[in-house]
Parts: sequence; structure tokens; C-alpha cells
Amino acid sequence: MERTERPQPLPLLLFFLVAGGLSWAVYQASGVRLLAAFWVAVLLGMALFHAKFGFASGFRRFLLTGESRLLRAHFLLFALACLLFFPFLAQGEAFGQPVQGFVVPMGLALLVGAFLFGVGMQLGDGCASGTLYHTGSGDTRGILVLLGFMVGSLLGVFHLPFWQALPAWAPGSALTWFPSPYLGLALWLGLLGLLYLVVAGVERRRTGRVEPLLRKEATHPLFGPWSLVGGAAVLAVGSLLLLLLQGRPWGVTAAFALWGGKLAEGLGFPVVEWALFHNPAFAERLQESVLKDPTSVTNFGLFLGAFLGAALGGALRFRDLRRIPWTTHLGVFLGGVLMGYGARLAAGCNIGAYLGGTASFSLHGPLWGVFALLGTALGVRLRPACRLENERAPQGGLPST
Repeated sequence: MERTERPQPLPLLLFFLVAGGLSWAVYQASGVRLLAAFWVAVLLGMALFHAKFGFASGFRRFLLTGESRLLRAHFLLFALACLLFFPFLAQGEAFGQPVQGFVVPMGLALLVGAFLFGVGMQLGDGCASGTLYHTGSGDTRGILVLLGFMVGSLLGVFHLPFWQALPAWAPGSALTWFPSPYLGLALWLGLLGLLYLVVAGVERRRTGRVEPLLRKEATHPLFGPWSLVGGAAVLAVGSLLLLLLQGRPWGVTAAFALWGGKLAEGLGFPVVEWALFHNPAFAERLQESVLKDPTSVTNFGLFLGAFLGAALGGALRFRDLRRIPWTTHLGVFLGGVLMGYGARLAAGCNIGAYLGGTASFSLHGPLWGVFALLGTALGVRLRPACRLENERAPQGGLPST
């Protein structure tokens, strides 16, 4: 398909002014490593936008129409990330610096949190990374989702001691289950391959064919669009770079808890006495600039990367909030609340738990995906009440769950 839109000069100028100023501020506050992470996140934001690499939409389309392209792209991304992460996680270091993955115990908190996140990302019309890249590319509804994220994150932090006290199983990483980590790698890739085949089989049964990941359409490395395969490759490499720069996988939602904590503390709430904020390291971040917080800085980069991608593709359009029904405003805000709360219970979102956990060879990653899919089944039923459109089911109506 031939491109008809041209780059937008004024937004591009604005991007370089803001990104340049923020780069200087990040360098002054935190140094060159976090500055590099910021620009990696800009690339990630471009990849999410140009490839339209959705998580919420992927779950929804699979349930409603049987289309599995996005889910299969998820598994491809996870497999590539696992291969890239493996040598560093197996050694526990990278170029002399300690490196560790996201490995989280599996208990009721994880299951409930992932389910609530699944409901929330359908009401919010996007996941955690999706909210940032949608907002950066002009969807102003994302502002309400981000406010909801902060509220839900604070509620999750406040209730976290209750959820953490419940029984949980800590199986560890698949790299430690066997005498050789290479066997763990092989079996983990086998699991991802099996999931790929399962969702492809469901699509074939429901639609009679399997839509290919690579389509014959015009793409451009700078102006877009990108294929899902190209997007998965860039996201996997970007995830590796963040692992090497930060010593841990890519995360998103911890920043929303921090932003909400700063706002609540400014309003007089004693948040420093709450679970997560009572941690000395996190309590210190409450008093520091957000430019010293790696997750905040990479979130800013993700937002600006989507803005850049939209401006390069001539697709930057801002929604007029006044023309959006109040029920949609309420729905996307509540979606943000549910995602913020769910992410704190599940120790992550579609990026930190689903991608980061799976790429860290932790069972909580795939399990997060299963329960987020269950939450999606409820969320798609609530979307019409918020005047959010669903993809049409194959024979009318929603699939039974």
C-alpha cells in the first residue's frame, strides 16, 4: 500500500526540541546510561506505533474473531527476547555488571492482578505500553487512563501487604530447573512454540485459514508502517539493550505508582508509610527528581517515540475530548484504575510481567497472559456500555466463556 501522508514538520521540530532538552536534563541528573536507555525507549515507542504492536487488541481480536496474528507476534517477540536474554541471565552478569530477570512467585495476587489488568486494558482501550504510545500519537483519552493508572497503583500499594501475605509458589527460573540451562532454554522455547501452534490452530478452526504474520505491503524503515515481525525484532533488541543498561528487564507501571505517590504526598497523604513506599530505595525516589527514576525516563522516551513515529508518518491527530461521550471518559478512567491496581498485585503489566517475566524464563509470565485473557473476556462485554467498539464476532454475538 502506497503512503499518502507526509511527515509533519512542526511536530517533528517540537519532538527534537523536547527530546533534546529532556536528554540534557536526564544526562545532568543521571548520566549517560540512563540517557542511552531514554533513546532506546524512543525506538521502542516508534516500533510500537509503526508496527501497531498491540497487546489489548491482540487479546480482544483473538476472543472475538479468532484472529491470532498479534498473539503469535507476542510469542515471536518472547522467543527472540529469550534467545537474546539467555547468555546474560544464565551468567547473572553482562560486561561485568550484575543482571537479573523478573522472577515472581505465583499466587492469588498474581492471578487476580492479571485478571483485573485484562478487564482494565479493554475498558482503557490499551495496555500499559499501549496507553503511552496511543497518547503520544494523539489519543488524548490516554490522559484519563494515566490518571486512573496512578489512582489504581496507589490503591494497589496500600493493599499490597494483604495480597503478599497470601500463599504463593516460587518455582524460580526455568534456567535453574535442570542440570544445564541450555535444556531449560530449549524446553522454554518449545513451550512458546506450542502456544504459537495452539492459537494458530484456534484461528484455523474459527476462520478456515491462518493470517500470515508477514503481509505483502509497502513498508518504510523510517516513516512506517512496519510488519509485526519487524516490530517484534526491534522490540526484542530494545528490550535486550534496556536489560544491559539497567540490569533488569523493561518495565512500565512502577513509574505510575511513583508519580501517584509524589502527587498524593504533595496533597498530604502519608504514602511513605505504605508497603512499597516504605521500602528505603523507593522512599528515596519519592524525594528525588523523576529524571533519576529509570522507569519514568523510559516511559517519557516511549511516549516521545510514538509521537515521533506518528509525525514521521503524517498520522499525528489529536482527539477532541469534548466530543467523546462521558461514558467513554468514565470507562477509560476506570480501566486505568483496574490496570494500575492489577499491575501492583501481579508485580507488573503486559511489559513487566507478560514480556519481562516470559523473557526471564519465569512461569508467571505465561500465566499472567492466561489470566489477562480471561479478564479480557469480561472486559469486551463491558466495552459497549462505555461506547467502545468491539470487532465483530464471526457469527454475531460474543463467544461463550
